[in-house]
Amino acid sequence: MRTALTVAVSAALMVVLNGSAEAGKTCVSKATEALPRIAGLVVKKSRTRPVSPAILASWKGQSRPIIIDVDVEAAGEAQTYSYMCVVTQGSAFVQRTMN
Repeated sequence: MRTALTVAVSAALMVVLNGSAEAGKTCVSKATEALPRIAGLVVKKSRTRPVSPAILASWKGQSRPIIIDVDVEAAGEAQTYSYMCVVTQGSAFVQRTMN
């Protein structure tokens, strides 16, 4: 009984983690598409992070938002663009943030 419960909990956790990984991939892709169109812009790396507790406190949506940071280089200057992303029904919505 205990082994069956452990397997069931592990399987449920894998589904949740895999879902958030897929959401992260979808958000990174959408954030990259939203970058400004600058000649010579090169994406160096991207990462995800949770939104701040202040945003979550006032968040009314059903899906939890995440922050996508995209590090780019253009004309020898490095910059980071940050986007807040929410995935609903398989589609990602991104909005640039200034943090």
